[in-house]
Amino acid sequence: MSTLLAAVADGDLAEVRRQLAEGAVTDEDVFYHACERGDPAFLDALYAPGFERMVNRKLDFEDAAGLRWFLDRGIDVNDHYCLHHAIGRGRGVRILTMLLDAGADVNRPWDRWDAGRRPLALAARCGHLAAYELLAERGAVAELDDVDAAVLAVARGESTTLPRAVSPVRGTPDGDDYGWILGQFAALGRTDVVKALLDNGMAVDTRGWSDFTPLDQAAMNGRLDTVRLLVERGADLADTAFDEHEPTPLDCAIWGSSNNRTDDGDYPGTVALLVAAGAPTGHTKPTGDPRIDALLP
Repeated sequence: MSTLLAAVADGDLAEVRRQLAEGAVTDEDVFYHACERGDPAFLDALYAPGFERMVNRKLDFEDAAGLRWFLDRGIDVNDHYCLHHAIGRGRGVRILTMLLDAGADVNRPWDRWDAGRRPLALAARCGHLAAYELLAERGAVAELDDVDAAVLAVARGESTTLPRAVSPVRGTPDGDDYGWILGQFAALGRTDVVKALLDNGMAVDTRGWSDFTPLDQAAMNGRLDTVRLLVERGADLADTAFDEHEPTPLDCAIWGSSNNRTDDGDYPGTVALLVAAGAPTGHTKPTGDPRIDALLP
């Protein structure tokens, strides 16, 4: 790892600027990882012409200010199929609305991953009920197949039977058991649906996007009620998604409070609950948020 990339990974903007002033050269990999930071100043510091095409990397995270940075640079949201990407990653209504207001075509067929799928059908297949309702209000249309309809019924609380089908988005586990969507519902704060699926026998630590567990995804988005349910159901508090060291669910909550901040997420409450439950973390104070620091040992 380059020293510039290491500074980005550490969230050390001053060090990034120091290295750039001394002649360090940014590249696509460094900017790609800068999209993981919640402060758009990283993007300003590391930008080079053409890097704005990485808008979908920013849409991997719940970061309205970061998305605004790309929109202000004139990115064509239709050329990059940003609406599809945001739906697949479970982005909230605020970000989806920003994309729609920027001209995203609600009926544009996708050209990748699940080629030909329209946004409304993708929202159904991803169990993203809020996105589905927003798109319908904006005039989106699509014929739903049996898989779409089955997942939408689960999202509406009308069923607990998931279909056998491969995921429509990349970065999720292989297979057709559709277990990845438990984490999607957890990230969206759909505690009712998560409970229903667990009651129906789904494993509490079923892997989802980027190998995260549902507890990781709920914690990253500050979904206090969902985190409480998953902890009560025995979710692994020490699981690490990427390797043997990180990130734990508490790491996800702390990181999310600064870099992936869901509008209605309760990050202090989530951190307090996980700390009280004995969840470990590799983070140390200061974290950048005094409210979070006060909760850590």
